[in-house]
Amino acid sequence: MNITEMLGLQDERMESVVKEHWAGWVAFEPRLGVVDDPSRLDAWRRAADPAVANDVLLGLARLAAFDGADDREAALVLAWLLLPTALRVRRRLGLADDRVDEVLAAQLWVEVRGLPWRRPHWVAAKVAGQLREGVLLDCGAPTHHMPHRLSTVSLGPVDPADDRLVEDDNPAAELAELLAWACAKDVITDEDRELLVSLIEAAKTLQADGHAREGGVAGLSSRQLSAVVAQDWGVCARTVRRRTARCLAALSGAAGAYLRVIC
Repeated sequence: MNITEMLGLQDERMESVVKEHWAGWVAFEPRLGVVDDPSRLDAWRRAADPAVANDVLLGLARLAAFDGADDREAALVLAWLLLPTALRVRRRLGLADDRVDEVLAAQLWVEVRGLPWRRPHWVAAKVAGQLREGVLLDCGAPTHHMPHRLSTVSLGPVDPADDRLVEDDNPAAELAELLAWACAKDVITDEDRELLVSLIEAAKTLQADGHAREGGVAGLSSRQLSAVVAQDWGVCARTVRRRTARCLAALSGAAGAYLRVIC
């Protein structure tokens, strides 16, 4: 079974749920009223201004959350709208584990039932980051918050029973530690970290597909890359580039403090 089947997110079923409940949801959560034709909700979300569409997702998050209206049907609709985000996470993880779809479906359901809705945030971006972390943890893979920093190296004939943990130069782990430190010190936010990770992952995907890097800051500010990430996050590419520049400037400014900590 795939994620759609596991959660029951077939288009026909979700369109029926929307038709039945939308008027009542709008009465409870006025932000949903901007959708002029609920029967085409998914198409509307894809075409709408990202900020407006995000407000609707936040409204659905309030309906779906345990600490909101605790509406299971609204949670299903929110999961349906976020399904493209989940599938992109699935594709980019590239894990061979047979349980990935099962874990991803379960994690998506957990997220839509527990999303914060009292303060503004980019819903799709937050869910993408949480899905990635949750799936990697469940499958035993390293994550940005829990990187595999050490590797086991046998000392061979000297003492075969003596396996030592030694430091292994690992740029990904070092980057994860830097970003974790920067978040802890409020240099950047958790959402900023997820943006940078999304850019790096998208850059690796583009490079693997034969696209050359362009733009400054190791290609992270390229128009092509920002357009890919903007689609995932539900924002415009200019917002991605502007926020990336701000994050990198903040990290650069804090470099001295970080080096004093680790050296």
